Amino acid sequence: MVAEQPAWVKSLDRLHLLTPLRIVIVLAVAVVLSLVVRVVIRRLLTKTLGLGLPGVDPARNDARQKSLAGALRSMLVGVIWSIVVVVVVSELGVNIGAFVATATVIGGAVAFGAQQVVRDLLAGVYVLAEDQFGVGDVVDLGHVTGTVERITMRAARVRDAEGVLWTVPHGAVARVANVSKSGVASLELHLHRSMALDAALAEAEALCAALDADPAAAPVLLGPAVVAGLADLRDDRIVLRLTAPVTVGGRETVRRAWRALAHESFHAGRLTPPPTLP
Repeated sequence: MVAEQPAWVKSLDRLHLLTPLRIVIVLAVAVVLSLVVRVVIRRLLTKTLGLGLPGVDPARNDARQKSLAGALRSMLVGVIWSIVVVVVVSELGVNIGAFVATATVIGGAVAFGAQQVVRDLLAGVYVLAEDQFGVGDVVDLGHVTGTVERITMRAARVRDAEGVLWTVPHGAVARVANVSKSGVASLELHLHRSMALDAALAEAEALCAALDADPAAAPVLLGPAVVAGLADLRDDRIVLRLTAPVTVGGRETVRRAWRALAHESFHAGRLTPPPTLP
């Protein structure tokens, strides 16, 4: 037995206002849900990404939050308004069965053809959420090594040492090496096999002291450079390994200064170079 409708519902139905009222209610609910989604996503990402916590770069986290919030908000709002369109069309008395079936087929075909794009977008979400790298970082993405100039949800733009700008889709990256997050510069000194090891180590210590005092390297050094010891012994050379704690992004500066000092030592005859330098 069907319950009798209230008098006000019957009155609206006689005036042909019931359907417009339902549509208005649906639209109002959609607007409210869109606003709620915006607020909830912002607060959720603020807590998840750790904005305002000690040791967290506010500018970088703010950029991550905006990118992720924009992507999630667009997705959820798109779902909400897609449902609204279906409900409104249904309220207008249109048979949506055929439209839904057609949209399902088209959506499946588009999803199959755009699976690589979806893969890139999902990978981009993880890149931003996990802060794997950001704008200004020096990274090795396997395909290219360089400085990140821009990150979108689908790809990263990286400029290499020769000035070439590469666009690398996130889904094509199997590994990420963030060089900027390394605080140690690893240095090598290749010497002729005939050179006495004690003399080589003594000269390497002197070069470390010169590196600490070098005006180009000193601003990015966080501590003294030290000789780690003999790293390799080959038929034609010995290889000494040295390390120096540096600021973020200071590794190449220290390496350039180190190569210049080593060249001076070779030129002055204090060190014997190998037959061919690496």
